[in-house]
Amino acid sequence: MTFAANVVRVLIASPSDTAELRDAVEVALHEWNGDRAAAAGVVLLPRRWETNAVPELTGEDGQSVINRQLVDQADVVIGIFHAKLGRATPRYASGTAEELHRAKDAGKRVHVYFSTMPINREHVNPEALATLEEFKREIEKLGLYGSFDTPGSLKDQVRRAIESDIEQLDITPPAGGPNSSRRGAALRATYEYTREPNKQGRMQTRRQRLVVTNTGDTEAADVTFTLEPAGDEGLEAPQLLHDLGPITLAADGGQIAIPVLTHMGTSNIATITFDWSEGGEPRSSSHTISFV
Repeated sequence: MTFAANVVRVLIASPSDTAELRDAVEVALHEWNGDRAAAAGVVLLPRRWETNAVPELTGEDGQSVINRQLVDQADVVIGIFHAKLGRATPRYASGTAEELHRAKDAGKRVHVYFSTMPINREHVNPEALATLEEFKREIEKLGLYGSFDTPGSLKDQVRRAIESDIEQLDITPPAGGPNSSRRGAALRATYEYTREPNKQGRMQTRRQRLVVTNTGDTEAADVTFTLEPAGDEGLEAPQLLHDLGPITLAADGGQIAIPVLTHMGTSNIATITFDWSEGGEPRSSSHTISFV
C-alpha cells in the first residue's frame, strides 16, 4: 500500500578513503526507511557526490558545482573521516570540510564522525593525519563530534542522529499521510547519558537513562512498554532499573526519565513497544533506539 511522506535529503560527505563507511551510512538510512518511514511519514533520501553529482561545464570549480547541486539542496549532512581530510579546494582545506562548513552556515543539521579504527601507517601520509587532527580540533570548537570504531557503530550512531533530526526538523505530516487526520498521542524514547572521568582519568559512560516523551496533542494513559534487543543474536536488551508500572504522559511534551543499565552483554540497538490508552481506546506503537 502506498503512503504520503515528506522526503528528507541526507548528504553523506567524506573523503575518498571512506567508501565502505559511506556504504554503511547509506544502509543505515535505508534500514530506517524500512522500519520507520510509513509510521513517521518521512522517507530519507541518501545523496553522495559520486552517484548524484551531475557533470556541468559552468566555469565554476568542481566543488562549487557539488555545493550547488547537493549541499545546498540537503536537509541533513553527515560527515565521515578516517585517515585523511581530503583534497583542498580554492576556499577550504578539503572538499568535505567545505561542504560541512557551508551546510552549518546555512543552518542545516550537520553531524561529524571521526574513525578510531586501526590505520596502516605504512600506507598513510603523516602530513594527511596531521591535517585531519587539526581539522578535528577546529570541529571541536564548533560543537560535539562523534567517534566510531566499526562500521556497525557508525550505523548505530547515524540512526540515533536521524531520530533527533526528524524531531528537530518538526516536519508537518503530508496530506493523506499516516498522521495527517489524527495525530493523538505520539510516544518517543531516547537514550541519554553523561561521560565522566574515572580515577584513572579515562572517560566512562555514567547516569544512563531512557527518556520517554509524548510529543502528540493527546494525553496517553496507562502507558507500558517493553524493550527487545534488535542487534546481534544472543544479546540482551538494556536493563531498566525502575519498574514504574503504568504511567500517564501529558500531551505536548509529557515526559519521564528511567535509569537504565548497559553492559557488554547488551545490544546497541533495541526495539521499544508502547501500549497505552487514548480516550478509552487502546493504542500501540514501536520504534528502534540506539544505545551508543
